[in-house]
Amino acid sequence: MKQAIHARIAEKANKIAQDVINMRRHLHMYPELPGQEKETSRFVADRLRSLGLEVQTNIGGYGVVGMLNGAKPGVTIAWRADIDACALQEEIDKPYKSRIDGVMHACGHDAHTAIALGMAETLSSVRDELCGAVKFIFQPFEEGAEGAQRMIGDGVLENPRPSAIYGLHQGSLGANQSYMESGSVSIHYGTTLFGRDVLSISVKASRPKFNAWAEQELLIYRLSQINHYKNRHAKRDIHHLVDFQVLRKQGNDEAGEIHIQARFRYAMQKYRDDIRLELSRIIDEYKRQSGSEVTVEYVKSTPPVYNDEAECEEAELILRELIGDRVIPILDEVPPHGTDDFACFQEELGGLFFFLGSANLAKGIKAWNHTSTFDIDEDCLPFGVNTMASFLFEMLSRRSN
Repeated sequence: MKQAIHARIAEKANKIAQDVINMRRHLHMYPELPGQEKETSRFVADRLRSLGLEVQTNIGGYGVVGMLNGAKPGVTIAWRADIDACALQEEIDKPYKSRIDGVMHACGHDAHTAIALGMAETLSSVRDELCGAVKFIFQPFEEGAEGAQRMIGDGVLENPRPSAIYGLHQGSLGANQSYMESGSVSIHYGTTLFGRDVLSISVKASRPKFNAWAEQELLIYRLSQINHYKNRHAKRDIHHLVDFQVLRKQGNDEAGEIHIQARFRYAMQKYRDDIRLELSRIIDEYKRQSGSEVTVEYVKSTPPVYNDEAECEEAELILRELIGDRVIPILDEVPPHGTDDFACFQEELGGLFFFLGSANLAKGIKAWNHTSTFDIDEDCLPFGVNTMASFLFEMLSRRSN
């Protein structure tokens, strides 16, 4: 490991720390909903151009790519940051509180974006020693789990095609719902975030007397048995875990119709087909008993985020050299039940997804993501820039040699 280079990276990250914090605050004050990230995209592109990166815009919507080419030959790797916000009314009283009514950065994408921009600037300062290239991908529409696929469809992973992709999610909560303090990074070996399928179920009754509410509840009860079907294995293998939940439901007695939208989450991609088969069996049984016509459509599917264990071991060793015991390996624990379409990039390229601690109990910063009082300890921003810029530099050096 080139200690002198990492010292330069640390010095630069420290020098721009307040600038990174200010970028995050600006983004926090002007959040934009999924698919509407026009000004955020403009802000990101302008910043990247000011650093001398090659910039592409309007990829998969308002997606932005910045190419940082090193002075030395080598491979290309990618870093992804999501840029969209949430439909929530912010309730914290701070100078950088959201100025957009009903919209806030409740999931930390403002921090992800600011950190990635800081990494781009930091790595630009050591371009003379940088092997290969970093493709910085700023993704819209993560909250709707559509942005990654849209960007892939627009060719974001080509010309050049990265050999791997990396990214992070900040958060106050770590493994087993424990607080993850600012100044730490965790690597979840194996399944890191759940996959999710969203399905739409429509029922058309064949009999004249139809109690829509009763039939709706009966079908929901039967579908929910999928939780027991898989979770009975959970003590032996956490990767069997599945969670079924109804999102919306409506019924009409006169029309003899039911409409249900539901989703199930699963911890490993290879079990998704098993779950779909079991759901089909449950629905077929309901059809036989009720005589009703039932149609099922899968409207959205996001795979699990999965970190290859061998890659985790290498990354853990690198991070231990960089930050010592502030790297937290997580093995054989149930992953958070959230989803992230970073998994779509990961399926294409491989790579790793990290968690960056952003809680600070001493400062009272501990609210969960997707709550109206969510905030981060801003000290995590320069720490994230320094740690992840150094990590990417080291990965490029290893992969290129």
